[in-house]
This record gives sequence, C-alpha cells and structure tokens, in this order.
Amino acid sequence: MNRQIRPGRREMRSGSLGSLAALAVGLFFLFGPSMLVERINQPAIDAIATLWPPPGASSVAVVDIDSASLSAFEGRRLSRARLAELIETVSGMGASAIALDLVLEPPCDPSMPGVQRLAAAIGAANATMGFLLSNEDTVVPAHRSPVAFGEAVRLPEGWIAPGAEPSCAVFSEAAAGMSALSLEGDYDALIRSAPAVIAVQDQIYPSVAIDVLRLSQGTGAVLLFGEPPQIRIGELQARLDDGGNLRLRYSTGIQEEARTISASDILGGGVSPDHIAGKTVFIGSSAAELAGLRAVPGNPLKASVQIHADVAANLLTGSSPHIPSNSQRVSTLIAIAFGILLAFFAAAAKPLSAAAISLIVVGAWLAICAYAFHRFNLILEPLVPVLVVTAGAVLSSGLQFSAVRRAETVIRQRFEQRLPAAVVKKLVAEPELLKLKGEQRIATSMFTDVEGFTSTTERTTPAQMIALLDRYFEGLSGIIIGHGGMIEKTIGDGIHALFNAPVDLDNHAAAALDCARDILAFSEQFRKTEAAAEAGFGRTRIGIETGEVVLGDVGVADRVDYTAFGSSVNTAARLQDANKKYGTSVLLGARTKALIGDDGLEDVGEIELRGIGVVHAFGIRCHTPDPQDSSS
Repeated sequence: MNRQIRPGRREMRSGSLGSLAALAVGLFFLFGPSMLVERINQPAIDAIATLWPPPGASSVAVVDIDSASLSAFEGRRLSRARLAELIETVSGMGASAIALDLVLEPPCDPSMPGVQRLAAAIGAANATMGFLLSNEDTVVPAHRSPVAFGEAVRLPEGWIAPGAEPSCAVFSEAAAGMSALSLEGDYDALIRSAPAVIAVQDQIYPSVAIDVLRLSQGTGAVLLFGEPPQIRIGELQARLDDGGNLRLRYSTGIQEEARTISASDILGGGVSPDHIAGKTVFIGSSAAELAGLRAVPGNPLKASVQIHADVAANLLTGSSPHIPSNSQRVSTLIAIAFGILLAFFAAAAKPLSAAAISLIVVGAWLAICAYAFHRFNLILEPLVPVLVVTAGAVLSSGLQFSAVRRAETVIRQRFEQRLPAAVVKKLVAEPELLKLKGEQRIATSMFTDVEGFTSTTERTTPAQMIALLDRYFEGLSGIIIGHGGMIEKTIGDGIHALFNAPVDLDNHAAAALDCARDILAFSEQFRKTEAAAEAGFGRTRIGIETGEVVLGDVGVADRVDYTAFGSSVNTAARLQDANKKYGTSVLLGARTKALIGDDGLEDVGEIELRGIGVVHAFGIRCHTPDPQDSSS
C-alpha cells in the first residue's frame, strides 16, 4: 500500500511549520534592525492617530501672517513697524506669553525707527525668540531660557549643533526667552515629533513650544529627569522618546481653524480681546512665500507655527503619546504565542474558519492599539504582531489547503467515474472520510458477468465489440452509481461493485439487490437492441454477498488502485459464476439475505462453490440456463 499522511499527522505537520514561521518572524523583529520595525509600524500608527482628534487646548492661539496679510507687512521681508504693531496689539489684548516662529534677519539697524519699535515691542511682551540650527560653526545664541538636567539624562547626539541662525541681536537681546525652531522629519521626511531641548555647542535651549509654556506659567526652568526621560514645565509633564523628542498628535483642520486668527484681522481691529486674553500665542506664517510649510502625516503643507502650537496643546492637555518601556518585546512575544496557537488552529480548521478567526485576532489587536493610543496616549506596535500572527496562520493554512487540494485531486481521479456525484462531493469536502491507507468495514459485493461472451466476441469485429461494451458498461455504471454503489473495477465483460464503501450507505444489502434487479431489466432491454441482437449478446448474471472487507490503495509507484479484499468478495464472485449451474440470474449469499429479509427470493439451498465450500444461497430465476454458458 502506498504511504499517505494521515489527517492528524498532516494537521500536526502544517501546524508545526506554521508555528516555526510565526517564531521566525517574531525573532526577526525582536532582534532585527529597529529602523525596519519603525518603518513597518509607522504607517499604521499614523492611520490610528487620525481616527479621533486630540483633545483641544483652548488656551493656545495662533496668529497667522497668511498670504492675505503679507501686503499689510510690505511683502516677505515683513515691515518692522507693522510687526511691532502686531506684537503690541497681541500683548495689549492680554496674551500670557508669545512665541515668535520667525527668524528676523536684516534690516536690523538699531537707529531705524521701525527696528527700535519692534525691539521695544518684543521686550515689552512676554516673548521667546526662535532660532534655527546650523551645521556650521557660527554664533551661539544668547542664553535666556534655563534648562535643568537630572543625573540620568543624556542629550541625544542628533540635537547637538555647532552653530545657529538666530534673529538679529537687537531683537534676540530684547526677548524674555531664547528657543529653538528646528524640526526634523523621519525617514520619510514627515515630522512626527519635536525636540524638547537642543544644544548649540555647550549651551542648552528648550524648543519654542516648551519655552513659551515656561514663560506662560512663570516657571523658572525647564526640567529634564528620569529614565526613560521626562520633561517638566511647572505643573506640566510628559514622556520623551529615546531621541529626546516629544511625539505629536496633530490637530484637525477644524481645530486649527478654531484657534487661528489672521494677522490682518488683528491689525484691522476686527478681533475681540477675548480671543487672545490669557492665552499662549504663537505668531508665525502659513504663507508659502515665507517657506514655513512642513510635511506631516496626512498633510504635506502644514505651517510650522501650527506644529509648534500642537506641541504646546499636547503638553497642556497631557496628550503627547509615548512608547511604553519594553512594549515591543512584550507585544512580539505575545504575538509569537498567539501565532503558534493560531497556526495549529488554522491547520485543523476549514480555510474560511481559519481566515475568520485570524481576522478577528488581527482586528482585536488593532482595536487595542487604537484604544491605547487615544485613551492612554500609548503607542503600541500595530503591524509587527499582526505579521507574526498571520505568518503562522497563513503558512499553516496554505500547507493544509495544499494537502486538501492534493487529496481532492486523488479523490476526483479515483472516484468520479465510480461513485455517485454526491458521494464524491462529500469526500472532497471531507477527505479524511477516505482512508486510502486501509480500513475494515462491512460491505456488500456485487459481481456481474455476460453469458457466452467468448462466443459473442467471435461474431463481431473488435471495434464493434468495444462499442457494444461501452454502451453496456455505461448503462450498468449509471444503475450502480444511482443505487449508491461504487464501481471497484471492471473485469473483461464484468463489473465488481461495492455497496457501503468507501462511505456509509444505509441498507446497503437491499440497495445491492435493487440494483441487481434494475441491471437485469436494463440488460434484457439492451439485448434487444439491433447491434446487441446481431452479436448475440448474452444475458447478465450477478452474484452478491455481504461481509467484512479490507479497503485501501494497492500497487507500486504510479500503478495504484483503490480495491477491496475479503472472503465475501470471493464468495460474491463464485456466486455469480454458479448462476450457470443453477439456472439463476442472481445468486445471493446468506448474510445478504439476512440483512434484506423476505424479498421474494428463491431459496436455492446449500450449494458448493469452488474454492469456498458449501454455502446457503438465494436467487432470482428469470430464465433457463443458456446452452452457451460453458463458453463464458
């Protein structure tokens, strides 16, 4: 018998290989490049961040020198007098602190009235001036915003620069604070975080949003402490990432519109002081002419002043997200465990069930990630655990699907012409029902034979005989399959059929007898056809017996057949042959008769069967023996 993998072993093998896949993917992400992990997870984190808007900070306002306002400021160089007027007006409305997202280059001559007025306006306001980092060894900005470090805190190398590009000294010296405006994009140039502090040579400066909150709250210094690092500004506190950055949640367009006021409206006197009083105000520009637009997730043209305002809003509302310590390791290990369980489930379940459970697990994890982000400001890995879990499930399901398809192919090749379509369909759906390696079951065997077939072949040409047999077998096959039988094999002019194999058939003995009667009726009609009558086509004889048979594949290499063995099979063959001696068309053994009961059968009595011995037989006598019987 050929070797087959039993369903249990096949499922175990598929599940084991799927588990190894989940483990391999998980270990790769645990010990692989962190940049790769970030790039895989980040798009999903960006999508999660947009599901709900962040909490709004009513104490933050943005004054936008937009494109419509530039004419009032005499173009992109920004008139010093008009800018001074804007700062004076905002300060006069009761702003608690002002952050200037502007680097004011020449004209800076202190003797110019506009410059003098602007410097005075900056000095009178509670304002912080911003500067940009430079890769060249240039000036070091004045140090006006104190930053205190805890012992365990180390400033990341990425935010240490040799120089800076500050505003003119006359403006920088007038400001209450000095802070950094620089923002840096991630691997894809999108800005997702802002630095808490930066260094120019040996001097430490807070970012502009940090410093304006320091001024607004009247706090003496910004404090960095702890491991992992945290930042504290008065009563405000937030976690930093390993790069010393504050991760951001960006305001929606509606939220931006609600907090933003056009500079031209303020200068025109059309803004109520209530829009400014007591608020932390950022002054900057969304005008493309001033090159203050940056790319963030979901918006390639976000004004830098709005990004800094979002930093302040995140701090004020406590909504700056962070990655929990060891979250990657923990989530990946949990994913490996789920991946192994799902791999074995996928190997045992049907493909649709496995896919449904996989989607439920993936959906549940993504829902947890979204809930943790928006409810607790926690960033969990969304996609890496998904990849780990699905790797095992997909491979396991794929292997199992491939195995099932191979089993389907075997079944269709072996049985489509031998079994009822409904039975083949059932075997394809449940291949484990077919035990190719071998099984024992009670079945009813039927053998058919044509009387005088040798003489018939002598009266016809080979082509005529083949055509005749094709029509004959077509009729018998349809009858046998119609009664739920399986055509085990054809032998010359005869057929061996089994009832109750390879799957269960109710009342299989009665089904075999009914089948025999229909075969007799068909064969008698067939003999009357012109071609059969000319050839002298003989009567059909049938032997039937019930008993235990062994079923399975037999053969070597590609010469394999699904067949049956057992004493009842041999008895049925001998009963068929005995019809010649007793003048019957059908002979049944005692075990078949016992299962059928009284069905109008003739009690033939004890008969001797060659190679079997004495058996009790029952028959159907439709005719007297044919003189040509001996030639069959």
